[in-house]
Amino acid sequence: MIRSLLLLLFAGFFSAASGQTLKVMSYNIHHGADKNEVLTLDEMGKYIRDSGADIVGLQEVDSMCTRSGKVDQMKRLAEITGMHYAYVRHFAYGGGAYGLGILSKYPISNVKNNRITILPPNPEKPSLAHLTAEIMLPGKRPLLFSTVHLSLNTESRLVQADEVLAQTAGEIPAIITGDMNANPGTAEILKLESRFTETGKNAVFTSPAGKAVKKIDYVMVSKPHLKSVAKSEVHDEVLLSGHLPIISTVRLK
Repeated sequence: MIRSLLLLLFAGFFSAASGQTLKVMSYNIHHGADKNEVLTLDEMGKYIRDSGADIVGLQEVDSMCTRSGKVDQMKRLAEITGMHYAYVRHFAYGGGAYGLGILSKYPISNVKNNRITILPPNPEKPSLAHLTAEIMLPGKRPLLFSTVHLSLNTESRLVQADEVLAQTAGEIPAIITGDMNANPGTAEILKLESRFTETGKNAVFTSPAGKAVKKIDYVMVSKPHLKSVAKSEVHDEVLLSGHLPIISTVRLK
């Protein structure tokens, strides 16, 4: 009995000492609808739950908007998946709000609605959200988790990439997820890759769902903290949104 307990304790210590494996998803959910505007939020929740993802960064999330049936989408996804959640708004929209969300198997704290600049200046919508939160991993190990949706124009994205880097700076491990609206190798992606490793395959496209022709969705891990990428997947059969979900299984140091 004592020997068994010692073995379990040793196994737990070895696991904590040798790093944390996480299954991370980034998914632009297109306000909970497919490309034909058919609402698919519950099916998305079931897909996320069944995927086994530990942490999910979500973009294009509605909260109480008319177009999506006045549903608090993050609350509903949390109910289906059984995960913790966080939400921040870009701005008010359609009787509710439009923004970003996080789902996590682990506790979430220190949620921030950082702002990133839209160019050219727009007094009505001067900025977008960049959601960051601290997630407490097993062994009381903190992780800074981020999800973002960069603008459609290059001028904005170049500034936004610098702002995202500033807002994710720190000593603890950090993961950025998002719809970057930019292909691999562009200046804005290279900016992010100055400090983060892109974990997906550049040749695997994520948008649009059904006939993907470009990669604009990413999962990135801070370089000093990434031990390895065990697997990267894009599920091209999942046509619940206008984008395909991307999942990376990563091991932290």
